[in-house]
Amino acid sequence: MMQDPVFYGLVWAIFTVVGVILGWTLRANYPEQEVRSALSRTEQEKNTLARLYTHVKHQHDLREADFRRASMELGTLRDQLVVMESDRARRTSLEQTYSPRLEKAEANAAQYAQKVAALEVLAGSLRTRNAEMNAELLRMQEELNAWQVLYHDFQAMQRKLAAFEQNTAWLDSERTKLKQQLEIARIEIENLQLQLLQQNAQVAVSPQKSAAQGDRHGGPAAPENTDDLKIINGVNPFAEQQLFALGIHTFAQISRWDDNAILAFAKALNISPGKIYQEDWVGQAKHLVTGGENF
Repeated sequence: MMQDPVFYGLVWAIFTVVGVILGWTLRANYPEQEVRSALSRTEQEKNTLARLYTHVKHQHDLREADFRRASMELGTLRDQLVVMESDRARRTSLEQTYSPRLEKAEANAAQYAQKVAALEVLAGSLRTRNAEMNAELLRMQEELNAWQVLYHDFQAMQRKLAAFEQNTAWLDSERTKLKQQLEIARIEIENLQLQLLQQNAQVAVSPQKSAAQGDRHGGPAAPENTDDLKIINGVNPFAEQQLFALGIHTFAQISRWDDNAILAFAKALNISPGKIYQEDWVGQAKHLVTGGENF
């Protein structure tokens, strides 16, 4: 029935008319977006039905081929049976004369009838086996596709891993170069700090020499007025004495410190430069120089 083109065309015509009626009904009762979604679902269902029909038709064709093969065998056996039946009829008329041959023919007919029944059972088992083999073939095809996808993913991961290893090697070499450059820069900074400390020590010695000369000539004891550096938050008496020893006596001197001076004096005072920045010694000194109050 499924191979009848008239029936097939009639079924599709019915589906087309039903689809048109449903489409106009949905267009009249629902918004356009819902109609589109409904049409999309209808199209998906139609495609699903078409695939299902194709699959069923394929299975039907396979079963039809098996059935035709079994039918041909059955037809052959039926022809043989007809021939035997005619022979039996002919022999019936000669029963008295050919009685032994008739009995033999009946026995053969019974055997062929058993063979026909066995062939029918075999045909049914062949149909079942054919369905099982088709299902097994589909499952194996799906597994093969899955293994192919896994193989492609594995190859992609291998390529990414190779690229990552190359990047890692390049980064290691760059990190080694940066370490060497940082070590060189650290040595240069330490040298610069040492030079700055030497310069500050020379500056501290110069005012002391000038003060000594002034004492000998009856001049003042220091080149500038000495401020109470402990007013700056973070400067304790010990730090104040160290600053005096380094030649720092006034707020004005501290207010003129730059980054290099902060690093040098922090190292001389054996404190962290971050402490000077965090407590803002320079800012406090500037505030005190401009007439600010104690902190």
